[in-house]
Amino acid sequence: MNHYPNKKSIRKEIYITAGFFSLFFIGMIIYLIGFMKNDSKDFIYNSYNSRFSVFADDVSRGSIYTADGVEIAKTSKDSEGKEVRVYPDDRLFCHAVGYVGKGMSGLEAEYSFDLLKSHISLDEQINNSLTGTKSPGDSLYTTFDYETQKAASDGLKMFDGAVIAIEPSTGKIIAMVSKPDYSPNTIAEKWEEINDSTNKNTGLMNRATNGSYPPGSTFKIITTLAYLRATGNDDFSYNCRGNFKVDDYTIHCSGNKSHGQEDLLKAFSNSCNSAYASMGVELDRDEFTKTAEDLLFNTTLPTMLNNTRKSSFKIDDDTKESIVAQTAIGQGQTAVTPLHMCMIVSAIANDGNLMKPYMADKIVSANGEVISQTEPESYDTILSQNEVNLLNSYMEAVVMDGTAEKVDFGDLEVYGKTGTAEYTSNKKLTHSWFVGYAKNEYGKKLAIAVIMESAGYGSKYAAPLAADVFNAYFDN
Repeated sequence: MNHYPNKKSIRKEIYITAGFFSLFFIGMIIYLIGFMKNDSKDFIYNSYNSRFSVFADDVSRGSIYTADGVEIAKTSKDSEGKEVRVYPDDRLFCHAVGYVGKGMSGLEAEYSFDLLKSHISLDEQINNSLTGTKSPGDSLYTTFDYETQKAASDGLKMFDGAVIAIEPSTGKIIAMVSKPDYSPNTIAEKWEEINDSTNKNTGLMNRATNGSYPPGSTFKIITTLAYLRATGNDDFSYNCRGNFKVDDYTIHCSGNKSHGQEDLLKAFSNSCNSAYASMGVELDRDEFTKTAEDLLFNTTLPTMLNNTRKSSFKIDDDTKESIVAQTAIGQGQTAVTPLHMCMIVSAIANDGNLMKPYMADKIVSANGEVISQTEPESYDTILSQNEVNLLNSYMEAVVMDGTAEKVDFGDLEVYGKTGTAEYTSNKKLTHSWFVGYAKNEYGKKLAIAVIMESAGYGSKYAAPLAADVFNAYFDN
């Protein structure tokens, strides 16, 4: 009797085995694609990854530069000949560039793998290996402008807060400052002090991307847009007597000033709280929420940056009218990041098209070869051209004859909105806001958001700081 398997049985086993390995292979490909897309950086930048130490044995970590070629992070040697990371401007770029010393953060972490690769010629690399010399790592060029960054930092003076400035047409971050700050040069020695979880002002948090603030009157940009979308026009009329009563709550205009009869343009340029509180309670709540969410409230911001906080907006059918009125003037439960406000005005400056913000421009070898380049990327058109045109006219009026008319912006065309935001029950304590953009005679633009904590009126503090930043940028 023949006990050998027949050809049909053998072919079946081969097909089953081949099918199993095919499925296994496909599964591995899917896993690797997912890993490379979602988890590879977490693995590569893990402090336990031995590949880092291998790279560091052969390559000297590359430098980081501003867009205009100022070296803001470099590798040097200490008195014992040991390589150390040095930040020539100390605190100036600390939140953006980050540090190497007690782990890594910022661009130092995100681009660590790139900075530890060398793209000099193969002959040079072989020669360096034979002689025991490290090859120079590739360098990272950021989008920052040095003088603009310095003006933003100097302008905050003793105040905590943040400044962020974006090129609207590309999304390039030109300046990003947060205070309190820290020294990346002494991060290892002062780690316990800087990383003290009981102290909220240690300086590690980047307030530009993660600070959560009431927007104050800068939010009237969103309320105005909601009104325009609800009515289809800017036909608005209100007689301001200096206050607006709703439920058992009274909203006051700044200094209890009575603005008299106003159209929408005057209400916006005067930053009339009474007019906007009245407007807010008349708006359909679902439509108001939709407008806010169209402008990226309650969602992760579309940027090329890591770890950005969501801004929050909440009203529903159960919300008291007094809270809705406060929400319409940028108080209530609304909270925003400076980055988010800068993105909104950047979209206005760019005809409604929002570009994704980024701060890493290109990787360049020690021989000057461009290894990789970030391409600007559009998120979406979030405003119609008609909406842009109307908002531009309102924001221009703020600067020409409204709350920011006394600020010297020089020869620039400036479109903006001031804000004075209450953040405690003590209404005398307020944050100072300015958001907007400037354009020079050649059409070059820069969008900005400034917040100075506990400083006071936006027109007195934040707007002049914005003027200094604009001048530093456009004078280059």
